[in-house]
Amino acid sequence: MANIFPNICPNINCNKEFIYISELKRHLNKSYHCGKDITDIDLYIFEKKTLKQIGEKTCIYCNNIYSKKSCLDRHIKNSNCTTKFNELKRQKQLEELKNEIEKLKLQIHNPIQENPTEIINQTLQQPIQQNTQNQQHIQEQINTLQPNQTINNINNSLTINNITIIQHINPAGFETLPANLNEAEMLRLLNLEDKGVIEIVKLVCEQEENKNFYKLNMNKNNISYLNNNYKIDICQDKELKDKLLKQCVILTYRMLISCSSLMTSEQIYRINSNLQNISQKMKEEIFDNGLKNIIEYELRNNSKLTKDKITKYTKELISNQEIKEQALDNYNKVLQIKEDTYKNKNPNIALYDINNKLGDPIESQYLEKEFTFNDFNINRYEYTTYSKFWLKRIKDEFKYINTHPNKTIGDITSYENRKNEILDNIEKMKIINSQMREYDSNNNLLVTYDNFNVQIANDYIKENERVKLENRI
Repeated sequence: MANIFPNICPNINCNKEFIYISELKRHLNKSYHCGKDITDIDLYIFEKKTLKQIGEKTCIYCNNIYSKKSCLDRHIKNSNCTTKFNELKRQKQLEELKNEIEKLKLQIHNPIQENPTEIINQTLQQPIQQNTQNQQHIQEQINTLQPNQTINNINNSLTINNITIIQHINPAGFETLPANLNEAEMLRLLNLEDKGVIEIVKLVCEQEENKNFYKLNMNKNNISYLNNNYKIDICQDKELKDKLLKQCVILTYRMLISCSSLMTSEQIYRINSNLQNISQKMKEEIFDNGLKNIIEYELRNNSKLTKDKITKYTKELISNQEIKEQALDNYNKVLQIKEDTYKNKNPNIALYDINNKLGDPIESQYLEKEFTFNDFNINRYEYTTYSKFWLKRIKDEFKYINTHPNKTIGDITSYENRKNEILDNIEKMKIINSQMREYDSNNNLLVTYDNFNVQIANDYIKENERVKLENRI
């Protein structure tokens, strides 16, 4: 069985994978290019082990975390998650059957003169002379998988002897990812960073349901597109680019959310930071390096076909109630995806709650100036209470956030921001500790009680001030 928490070097230029976590630790200790401080290595290994333990006890369907593996097994066996698992399995089987049906359709040679819906039903219900056994077998399996589903939904994008079945089309800015995109491919795209975003844009534009813009006169700047009212509208290149890129960033966030349980907090933080920069420094780079070519290719090669599809689709929306309801359902699903993504980008776990659980560092007696100064005067840095306190705090916060049932990408990002500032402060305090018994040229101590300061991350300081102000009010 493949390891869902692979032991991969965090250096993006290396990405070497190891069978055992001990081999990864040895690599980080000895490698010149990938080497890290011993503190960073210990924290990274701790995160890997904790994520693995959490992952082995987490239900992949409802994200509930259990104290023992046996509790998780009992939950999967007796809860609704079993139904979800079976449903996913049936959906996969149905996709395979759809592909097989489409191949069989192409083998029909008799002229077609009837209604497309009747043709499809006849094709599925009546045996084809050359493929009698296969066709009957497929029909039986479809009836078993989804007895209440009409066959029309399966074939809404087929073209048989120049008769086109209506293809649902997403409005511009409401594009979707392919339904068969798996987690392994998502992880690959996410780790490509800038290039990954361009690949995602290309992947989105290749889907038939996302072909929602066209240009009939290449000498003009106007581009026609399907707007969110399902009407044909006109815009310029820049407006279309912004709509497409903004939605692709949202879809990339959805991929990040889906794969977050398979990634370390450092990887999530890096990818999230990269996505946040897209709307600023990287927008023009992405457009120049790939998005422009993708849009121009679609306009030059598919405009006529896309126009015909959109025109036919908008007419059907007016006359066909079933298609109109399906379009509304698709639209609401994308709206829900956008809303869920925006929520997941923001922290859900307040620092106030974390401090209530783990204690407020500002109020800790072990971080008071006098206590820390005396401790630094006596001990080497690695033996000081300050060092032990913050290393433990990082681990405790990591465990608290990752076991929280309602954690978001925003929570992980906030934790990484605090952790990075804590590690920076640790380096500063190491230098101060090494100077405690040193003198300047005038034989004065470099570090005295007056110029000694205890470094604490700004988030904790701001939260402490906020709570005090709230209590005064």
